[in-house]
Amino acid sequence: MGRVLAFVTPFLTKRPAYDVDKVHGNNKFFMRKKALLGPGYLWSLVPAAMILIPSLLFVLGPVLWMTRSDEYHTGGLVIIILPKFLILVVLASMWRAMSQDPGIVPRREMVKSEEREDNHYCPKIMHINEQPVEVKFCETCKVWKSPRVEHCRICDNCVEGYSHHSILLGTCVGKRTYGNFICFVVFTFLVSWMRFAMAVVYLHLYTTSEMESQGISRDEAFDWILSNSAAALAFPIMILCMAGGLYSGYLLLKHGYLMWTNQTAHELNRRTWKIAGHNPFSERGFKSIRSTLFVSKPPSKLHEGYCEDPEKGEDEEPVQKPMLVSKPVEGESTHGYIELL
Repeated sequence: MGRVLAFVTPFLTKRPAYDVDKVHGNNKFFMRKKALLGPGYLWSLVPAAMILIPSLLFVLGPVLWMTRSDEYHTGGLVIIILPKFLILVVLASMWRAMSQDPGIVPRREMVKSEEREDNHYCPKIMHINEQPVEVKFCETCKVWKSPRVEHCRICDNCVEGYSHHSILLGTCVGKRTYGNFICFVVFTFLVSWMRFAMAVVYLHLYTTSEMESQGISRDEAFDWILSNSAAALAFPIMILCMAGGLYSGYLLLKHGYLMWTNQTAHELNRRTWKIAGHNPFSERGFKSIRSTLFVSKPPSKLHEGYCEDPEKGEDEEPVQKPMLVSKPVEGESTHGYIELL
């Protein structure tokens, strides 16, 4: 129960503070440095409004009528409680996806000058599942990037397991927030179509009730409820829910395909593995989905007190040597990055 409450009410849970000195991009700090939002965080008001406005209209229309009707009293209680709980999960998962570190790679200051040729860092080769993959250097963050570390131009940070920059959330979706993003999409899809169906059922039941009580035709009863009650609120509910349901359905299908084939949205858009001729991340199907969603989230490298090597002191100078992982575990769907240690 504690884990459920910690997920549904993330703004009440204890979070470690982020280290301001480790964040050099365009992200914003809130809640005493415990929330890390993207530069476009105000865009999150759009999906929040599309979730909350139908909720308010639903209370003024269908919920009010169903709770007053003795015949549908039990169904009215279910309709009140279930969507409210699901909406709480939607808002919580959205907040967690947009307020946590997506997997930002801390920038480095020390680099090895001998690796530069003509003022550029030569690409290196690493092996993933015995397949060669080119590793490039990020000039901004001073880190070597694995295939699944990308530099977001909007946030101006390198992100582990970079999927895409979500405009509606105003931040990047990466390794540490991808599960929350998928949860947000899934429950938005469920809530949207559930409310759409409830609005249709509400119009049908209300029309049938007035048709039987007044002894009029269905068309006349439908016109009567539209002109003499709040039944007309069902139409904006249906429009908003259909828009949210279609878009979240598209995202659900797209990211379901990406997880099944072990790709990221960035790799799909860039056609990374199609151009390369092979995808070194060999897991597919349910194994890929499990390794993407049902694994423990790695700690944020931006938290205060985080130390990559516990045997090193905080004041110890890092060794200026790029460490290239030669052969990860067979089938491992790693999203790690290659950095200067």
